[in-house]
Amino acid sequence: MTGSNALDSQGTKPDVLILFPDDWAIYSPTLLRLVDILSESFAVRAHVLDTGRVDNTMLDQPRFRRICLSGSIAKLLRKTGTYRPFRAMALAHSARHAVGPHTQVIAVDADGTMAARLLGRPFHLLSLEVGRHPLFRLITGRHARSIIIQSPERLQYQFGGAIASQLPVFYVQNAPEVQHHPPVRVARREHPRLVYMGHLMPMHGLAAMLNLARAWPQATLTLLGLRNAAGMELVRAHNGDLIESGRVVVYEDYVPEAALPTFLGDFDIGLCLYELGRRRHDFNYLSSPAGKMFNYFSAGLPVVASNLAGLSPVSLHQAGIQVDSHGVEALIGACRTILDDYTHYSMGASHAAMHYDFRSAVVPLADFLRCCMEHS
Repeated sequence: MTGSNALDSQGTKPDVLILFPDDWAIYSPTLLRLVDILSESFAVRAHVLDTGRVDNTMLDQPRFRRICLSGSIAKLLRKTGTYRPFRAMALAHSARHAVGPHTQVIAVDADGTMAARLLGRPFHLLSLEVGRHPLFRLITGRHARSIIIQSPERLQYQFGGAIASQLPVFYVQNAPEVQHHPPVRVARREHPRLVYMGHLMPMHGLAAMLNLARAWPQATLTLLGLRNAAGMELVRAHNGDLIESGRVVVYEDYVPEAALPTFLGDFDIGLCLYELGRRRHDFNYLSSPAGKMFNYFSAGLPVVASNLAGLSPVSLHQAGIQVDSHGVEALIGACRTILDDYTHYSMGASHAAMHYDFRSAVVPLADFLRCCMEHS
Protein backbone atom coordinates (compact mmCIF):
# COMPACT_ATOMS: atom_id res chain seq x y z
CA MET A 1 0.00 0.00 0.00
CA THR A 2 1.40 3.37 -1.00
CA GLY A 3 0.34 6.99 -0.84
CA SER A 4 0.60 9.73 -3.43
CA ASN A 5 0.39 13.42 -2.60
CA ALA A 6 2.67 16.39 -3.04
CA LEU A 7 1.41 18.42 -0.08
CA ASP A 8 2.52 15.89 2.52
CA SER A 9 6.14 16.82 1.95
CA GLN A 10 5.33 20.46 2.69
CA GLY A 11 4.10 19.68 6.20
CA THR A 12 0.97 21.74 5.64
CA LYS A 13 -2.04 20.81 7.74
CA PRO A 14 -5.32 21.13 5.87
CA ASP A 15 -8.22 23.17 7.17
CA VAL A 16 -10.59 20.46 5.94
CA LEU A 17 -9.69 16.78 5.80
CA ILE A 18 -12.02 14.46 3.87
CA LEU A 19 -11.92 10.69 4.46
CA PHE A 20 -13.40 8.90 1.43
CA PRO A 21 -13.37 5.08 1.83
CA ASP A 22 -14.34 3.99 -1.69
CA ASP A 23 -12.02 3.39 -4.63
CA TRP A 24 -13.94 5.34 -7.28
CA ALA A 25 -13.33 8.92 -6.14
CA ILE A 26 -13.02 10.18 -9.72
CA TYR A 27 -16.63 9.04 -10.26
CA SER A 28 -18.01 10.69 -7.10
CA PRO A 29 -19.40 14.05 -8.24
CA THR A 30 -20.36 15.00 -4.69
CA LEU A 31 -16.78 14.54 -3.50
CA LEU A 32 -15.27 16.39 -6.46
CA ARG A 33 -17.70 19.30 -6.20
CA LEU A 34 -17.28 19.56 -2.44
CA VAL A 35 -13.49 19.70 -2.75
CA ASP A 36 -13.72 22.34 -5.48
CA ILE A 37 -16.06 24.68 -3.61
CA LEU A 38 -14.49 24.29 -0.17
CA SER A 39 -11.05 24.87 -1.73
CA GLU A 40 -12.11 28.43 -2.50
CA SER A 41 -12.11 29.20 1.23
CA PHE A 42 -10.02 26.47 2.89
CA ALA A 43 -6.97 24.30 2.40
CA VAL A 44 -8.63 20.97 1.58
CA ARG A 45 -7.17 17.49 1.36
CA ALA A 46 -9.15 14.35 0.57
CA HIS A 47 -7.70 10.93 1.33
CA VAL A 48 -9.18 8.33 -1.02
CA LEU A 49 -8.68 4.64 -1.62
CA ASP A 50 -7.37 3.55 -5.03
CA THR A 51 -7.33 -0.14 -6.01
CA GLY A 52 -6.80 0.53 -9.71
CA ARG A 53 -10.37 -0.51 -10.52
CA VAL A 54 -10.92 2.91 -12.11
CA ASP A 55 -8.41 5.53 -13.21
CA ASN A 56 -8.08 7.92 -10.28
CA THR A 57 -4.81 9.38 -11.54
CA MET A 58 -6.68 12.40 -12.91
CA LEU A 59 -7.33 13.58 -9.34
CA ASP A 60 -5.07 16.56 -8.71
CA GLN A 61 -2.37 15.71 -6.20
CA PRO A 62 -2.36 18.91 -4.15
CA ARG A 63 -5.90 18.20 -2.96
CA PHE A 64 -6.18 14.40 -3.18
CA ARG A 65 -4.02 11.76 -1.57
CA ARG A 66 -4.52 8.38 -3.20
CA ILE A 67 -3.99 5.36 -0.96
CA CYS A 68 -2.87 2.85 -3.56
CA LEU A 69 -3.70 -0.80 -2.99
CA SER A 70 -3.26 -3.53 -5.58
CA GLY A 71 -6.43 -5.00 -6.97
CA SER A 72 -5.38 -8.53 -6.04
CA ILE A 73 -4.93 -7.59 -2.38
CA ALA A 74 -8.27 -5.77 -2.38
CA LYS A 75 -9.91 -8.89 -3.83
CA LEU A 76 -8.33 -11.07 -1.14
CA LEU A 77 -9.47 -8.70 1.60
CA ARG A 78 -13.02 -8.79 0.25
CA LYS A 79 -13.00 -12.58 0.18
CA THR A 80 -11.86 -12.75 3.80
CA GLY A 81 -14.40 -10.16 4.96
CA THR A 82 -11.70 -7.74 6.12
CA TYR A 83 -11.86 -5.16 3.34
CA ARG A 84 -14.04 -2.63 5.17
CA PRO A 85 -12.09 -2.56 8.46
CA PHE A 86 -8.87 -2.48 6.44
CA ARG A 87 -9.88 0.57 4.46
CA ALA A 88 -10.93 2.43 7.62
CA MET A 89 -7.51 1.70 9.12
CA ALA A 90 -5.77 2.63 5.86
CA LEU A 91 -7.53 6.00 5.78
CA ALA A 92 -6.62 6.72 9.39
CA HIS A 93 -3.00 5.71 8.83
CA SER A 94 -2.75 7.85 5.70
CA ALA A 95 -4.22 10.91 7.43
CA ARG A 96 -2.44 10.55 10.77
CA HIS A 97 -0.03 13.45 10.11
CA ALA A 98 -2.58 15.63 8.30
CA VAL A 99 -4.68 16.64 11.30
CA GLY A 100 -3.99 19.98 12.93
CA PRO A 101 -5.66 21.47 16.02
CA HIS A 102 -8.22 23.34 13.92
CA THR A 103 -8.68 20.78 11.13
CA GLN A 104 -12.29 19.88 10.41
CA VAL A 105 -12.75 16.24 9.42
CA ILE A 106 -15.46 15.28 6.93
CA ALA A 107 -16.02 11.52 7.18
CA VAL A 108 -17.83 9.80 4.32
CA ASP A 109 -20.27 7.08 5.35
CA ALA A 110 -19.69 4.44 8.01
CA ASP A 111 -16.10 3.51 7.18
CA GLY A 112 -15.06 7.14 6.97
CA THR A 113 -16.45 7.70 10.47
CA MET A 114 -14.49 4.69 11.74
CA ALA A 115 -11.33 6.23 10.30
CA ALA A 116 -12.13 9.55 11.99
CA ARG A 117 -12.52 7.82 15.33
CA LEU A 118 -9.24 5.96 14.85
CA LEU A 119 -7.73 9.42 14.50
CA GLY A 120 -9.48 10.41 17.73
CA ARG A 121 -11.32 13.28 16.05
CA PRO A 122 -14.92 14.48 15.93
CA PHE A 123 -16.24 14.70 12.41
CA HIS A 124 -18.84 16.07 10.05
CA LEU A 125 -20.63 13.11 8.49
CA LEU A 126 -21.13 13.14 4.73
CA SER A 127 -23.76 10.46 4.15
CA LEU A 128 -23.83 9.16 0.58
CA GLU A 129 -25.22 5.68 1.37
CA VAL A 130 -27.81 4.95 4.03
CA GLY A 131 -28.43 1.86 6.13
CA ARG A 132 -29.34 0.97 9.67
CA HIS A 133 -26.08 0.28 11.48
CA PRO A 134 -26.44 0.53 15.29
CA LEU A 135 -22.71 1.12 15.92
CA PHE A 136 -22.55 3.76 13.18
CA ARG A 137 -25.59 5.50 14.67
CA LEU A 138 -24.03 5.42 18.13
CA ILE A 139 -20.71 6.85 16.92
CA THR A 140 -22.47 9.56 14.93
CA GLY A 141 -24.62 10.55 17.89
CA ARG A 142 -21.61 10.86 20.17
CA HIS A 143 -18.93 12.31 17.91
CA ALA A 144 -20.47 14.02 14.87
CA ARG A 145 -20.56 17.81 14.69
CA SER A 146 -22.98 17.91 11.78
CA ILE A 147 -24.62 15.71 9.17
CA ILE A 148 -24.56 16.31 5.42
CA ILE A 149 -27.20 14.21 3.66
CA GLN A 150 -29.52 14.30 0.65
CA SER A 151 -33.01 14.43 2.15
CA PRO A 152 -35.04 14.44 5.39
CA GLU A 153 -36.36 10.98 4.53
CA ARG A 154 -32.86 9.51 4.35
CA LEU A 155 -31.87 11.29 7.56
CA GLN A 156 -34.86 9.89 9.43
CA TYR A 157 -34.31 6.37 8.11
CA GLN A 158 -30.64 6.28 9.02
CA PHE A 159 -30.62 8.04 12.37
CA GLY A 160 -34.15 8.56 13.65
CA GLY A 161 -35.42 11.70 15.29
CA ALA A 162 -33.07 11.80 18.27
CA ILE A 163 -29.82 12.41 16.40
CA ALA A 164 -31.47 14.60 13.79
CA SER A 165 -32.69 16.98 16.47
CA GLN A 166 -29.28 17.23 18.17
CA LEU A 167 -27.05 18.10 15.22
CA PRO A 168 -26.95 20.73 12.48
CA VAL A 169 -28.10 19.10 9.23
CA PHE A 170 -27.16 20.28 5.74
CA TYR A 171 -29.15 18.93 2.80
CA VAL A 172 -26.85 18.64 -0.20
CA GLN A 173 -27.91 16.81 -3.33
CA ASN A 174 -25.61 15.04 -5.74
CA ALA A 175 -26.22 17.90 -8.16
CA PRO A 176 -23.86 20.10 -10.16
CA GLU A 177 -23.25 23.78 -9.64
CA VAL A 178 -25.51 25.79 -11.93
CA GLN A 179 -24.76 29.50 -12.22
CA HIS A 180 -27.73 30.35 -14.43
CA HIS A 181 -30.80 28.69 -15.88
CA PRO A 182 -29.85 26.08 -18.49
CA PRO A 183 -31.32 26.97 -21.88
CA VAL A 184 -34.72 25.58 -22.79
CA ARG A 185 -34.04 23.20 -25.64
CA VAL A 186 -35.59 22.07 -28.91
CA ALA A 187 -35.94 18.32 -29.56
CA ARG A 188 -35.16 16.26 -32.63
CA ARG A 189 -38.62 14.75 -32.87
CA GLU A 190 -38.03 12.47 -35.83
CA HIS A 191 -34.71 11.00 -34.69
CA PRO A 192 -34.50 11.45 -30.91
CA ARG A 193 -31.16 10.94 -29.22
CA LEU A 194 -31.33 9.19 -25.86
CA VAL A 195 -28.51 9.17 -23.34
CA TYR A 196 -27.65 7.25 -20.19
CA MET A 197 -24.84 8.53 -18.01
CA GLY A 198 -24.00 6.41 -14.99
CA HIS A 199 -22.83 2.99 -13.84
CA LEU A 200 -23.20 0.55 -16.76
CA MET A 201 -24.67 -2.40 -14.89
CA PRO A 202 -27.82 -4.53 -15.23
CA MET A 203 -29.41 -3.17 -12.05
CA HIS A 204 -29.35 0.33 -13.54
CA GLY A 205 -31.88 -0.51 -16.21
CA LEU A 206 -29.38 -1.50 -18.88
CA ALA A 207 -31.51 -4.27 -20.40
CA ALA A 208 -34.58 -2.04 -20.51
CA MET A 209 -32.64 0.72 -22.26
CA LEU A 210 -31.21 -1.69 -24.83
CA ASN A 211 -34.67 -3.14 -25.46
CA LEU A 212 -35.94 0.40 -25.96
CA ALA A 213 -33.22 1.11 -28.52
CA ARG A 214 -34.01 -2.11 -30.39
CA ALA A 215 -37.75 -1.43 -30.46
CA TRP A 216 -37.40 2.20 -31.59
CA PRO A 217 -35.29 2.24 -34.76
CA GLN A 218 -35.65 6.01 -35.22
CA ALA A 219 -33.88 6.65 -31.91
CA THR A 220 -30.24 6.28 -30.87
CA LEU A 221 -28.92 5.47 -27.41
CA THR A 222 -25.55 6.59 -26.02
CA LEU A 223 -24.14 4.90 -22.91
CA LEU A 224 -21.50 6.64 -20.83
CA GLY A 225 -20.04 5.83 -17.44
CA LEU A 226 -18.27 3.44 -15.10
CA ARG A 227 -18.32 -0.05 -16.59
CA ASN A 228 -19.43 -3.20 -14.88
CA ALA A 229 -18.33 -6.58 -16.27
CA ALA A 230 -21.85 -8.02 -16.27
CA GLY A 231 -23.19 -4.86 -17.86
CA MET A 232 -20.65 -4.83 -20.67
CA GLU A 233 -21.30 -8.52 -21.33
CA LEU A 234 -24.99 -7.69 -21.71
CA VAL A 235 -24.21 -4.84 -24.09
CA ARG A 236 -21.71 -6.63 -26.30
CA ALA A 237 -23.01 -10.21 -26.30
CA HIS A 238 -26.59 -9.48 -27.30
CA ASN A 239 -26.55 -6.07 -28.94
CA GLY A 240 -23.61 -6.13 -31.30
CA ASP A 241 -25.86 -5.38 -34.25
CA LEU A 242 -27.13 -2.20 -32.58
CA ILE A 243 -23.57 -1.09 -31.91
CA GLU A 244 -22.51 -1.93 -35.45
CA SER A 245 -25.38 0.10 -36.91
CA GLY A 246 -24.68 3.08 -34.64
CA ARG A 247 -28.05 2.86 -32.89
CA VAL A 248 -26.25 2.13 -29.61
CA VAL A 249 -23.01 3.97 -28.84
CA VAL A 250 -20.77 3.06 -25.91
CA TYR A 251 -18.88 6.29 -25.27
CA GLU A 252 -15.29 5.47 -24.37
CA ASP A 253 -13.89 8.77 -23.10
CA TYR A 254 -14.14 10.31 -19.64
CA VAL A 255 -16.15 13.54 -19.69
CA PRO A 256 -15.10 16.06 -17.00
CA GLU A 257 -17.95 17.55 -15.03
CA ALA A 258 -17.39 21.03 -16.44
CA ALA A 259 -17.95 19.63 -19.93
CA LEU A 260 -21.09 17.65 -19.10
CA PRO A 261 -23.72 20.31 -19.92
CA THR A 262 -22.19 20.76 -23.37
CA PHE A 263 -21.88 17.00 -23.89
CA LEU A 264 -25.46 16.35 -22.76
CA GLY A 265 -26.67 19.22 -24.92
CA ASP A 266 -26.29 16.92 -27.94
CA PHE A 267 -29.13 14.70 -26.67
CA ASP A 268 -32.89 14.98 -26.27
CA ILE A 269 -33.86 12.75 -23.32
CA GLY A 270 -31.89 11.40 -20.36
CA LEU A 271 -32.68 7.93 -19.01
CA CYS A 272 -32.63 7.08 -15.31
CA LEU A 273 -33.96 3.56 -14.75
CA TYR A 274 -33.40 1.02 -11.99
CA GLU A 275 -34.13 -2.72 -12.04
CA LEU A 276 -33.74 -3.35 -8.32
CA GLY A 277 -34.72 -7.03 -8.23
CA ARG A 278 -33.86 -8.39 -4.80
CA ARG A 279 -33.02 -4.85 -3.70
CA ARG A 280 -36.55 -3.64 -4.38
CA HIS A 281 -37.09 -3.14 -0.63
CA ASP A 282 -33.67 -1.54 -0.05
CA PHE A 283 -34.38 1.98 1.19
CA ASN A 284 -30.94 3.18 0.13
CA TYR A 285 -31.78 2.48 -3.50
CA LEU A 286 -35.43 3.49 -3.31
CA SER A 287 -34.65 6.90 -1.82
CA SER A 288 -31.35 7.69 -3.53
CA PRO A 289 -31.50 10.85 -5.68
CA ALA A 290 -29.45 9.80 -8.70
CA GLY A 291 -26.62 12.08 -9.73
CA LYS A 292 -27.34 11.39 -13.39
CA MET A 293 -30.80 12.90 -12.96
CA PHE A 294 -29.33 16.18 -11.70
CA ASN A 295 -26.77 16.21 -14.50
CA TYR A 296 -29.57 15.89 -17.03
CA PHE A 297 -31.34 18.81 -15.35
CA SER A 298 -28.17 20.91 -15.63
CA ALA A 299 -28.37 20.63 -19.42
CA GLY A 300 -32.10 21.36 -19.56
CA LEU A 301 -32.58 17.74 -20.60
CA PRO A 302 -35.95 16.11 -19.80
CA VAL A 303 -35.78 12.75 -18.05
CA VAL A 304 -37.54 9.40 -18.25
CA ALA A 305 -37.10 7.83 -14.82
CA SER A 306 -38.28 4.90 -12.75
CA ASN A 307 -41.09 5.62 -10.31
CA LEU A 308 -38.89 5.64 -7.20
CA ALA A 309 -39.02 8.10 -4.31
CA GLY A 310 -35.45 9.27 -4.88
CA LEU A 311 -36.29 10.24 -8.46
CA SER A 312 -39.39 12.24 -7.51
CA PRO A 313 -37.77 15.57 -8.53
CA VAL A 314 -38.55 14.53 -12.12
CA SER A 315 -42.28 14.71 -11.41
CA LEU A 316 -42.10 17.43 -8.76
CA HIS A 317 -40.55 19.89 -11.21
CA GLN A 318 -42.31 18.55 -14.32
CA ALA A 319 -38.87 17.80 -15.71
CA GLY A 320 -39.88 14.55 -17.37
CA ILE A 321 -41.93 11.39 -16.84
CA GLN A 322 -41.65 8.71 -14.16
CA VAL A 323 -42.73 5.27 -15.35
CA ASP A 324 -44.12 2.31 -13.42
CA SER A 325 -43.10 -0.16 -16.13
CA HIS A 326 -39.85 -0.56 -18.03
CA GLY A 327 -41.55 -2.29 -20.94
CA VAL A 328 -40.74 -0.83 -24.32
CA GLU A 329 -44.29 0.44 -24.88
CA ALA A 330 -44.26 2.37 -21.60
CA LEU A 331 -40.80 3.79 -22.26
CA ILE A 332 -41.52 4.81 -25.85
CA GLY A 333 -44.82 6.30 -24.69
CA ALA A 334 -43.07 8.37 -22.02
CA CYS A 335 -40.46 9.57 -24.50
CA ARG A 336 -43.12 10.57 -27.02
CA THR A 337 -45.11 12.41 -24.35
CA ILE A 338 -42.00 14.46 -23.62
CA LEU A 339 -41.27 15.08 -27.30
CA ASP A 340 -44.86 16.26 -27.86
CA ASP A 341 -44.49 18.98 -25.19
CA TYR A 342 -40.74 19.31 -25.16
CA THR A 343 -40.48 22.98 -24.21
CA HIS A 344 -42.57 22.39 -21.09
CA TYR A 345 -40.42 19.52 -19.85
CA SER A 346 -37.13 21.18 -20.78
CA MET A 347 -38.22 24.27 -18.85
CA GLY A 348 -39.02 22.05 -15.86
CA ALA A 349 -35.54 20.52 -16.04
CA SER A 350 -33.98 23.98 -16.18
CA HIS A 351 -35.89 25.12 -13.09
CA ALA A 352 -34.96 21.91 -11.26
CA ALA A 353 -31.28 22.54 -12.00
CA MET A 354 -31.44 25.90 -10.27
CA HIS A 355 -33.43 24.53 -7.34
CA TYR A 356 -30.80 21.89 -6.52
CA ASP A 357 -27.72 24.00 -7.27
CA PHE A 358 -24.78 22.48 -5.38
CA ARG A 359 -23.06 25.73 -4.44
CA SER A 360 -26.18 27.18 -2.84
CA ALA A 361 -26.46 24.07 -0.67
CA VAL A 362 -22.78 24.04 0.36
CA VAL A 363 -22.41 27.71 1.36
CA PRO A 364 -24.12 27.22 4.77
CA LEU A 365 -21.92 24.17 5.39
CA ALA A 366 -18.79 26.19 4.62
CA ASP A 367 -19.92 28.88 7.06
CA PHE A 368 -20.44 26.25 9.75
CA LEU A 369 -17.00 24.71 9.14
CA ARG A 370 -15.45 28.14 9.52
CA CYS A 371 -17.30 28.66 12.79
CA CYS A 372 -16.08 25.29 14.08
CA MET A 373 -12.49 26.19 13.21
CA GLU A 374 -12.73 29.47 15.06
CA HIS A 375 -13.99 27.74 18.19
CA SER A 376 -11.75 24.67 18.12
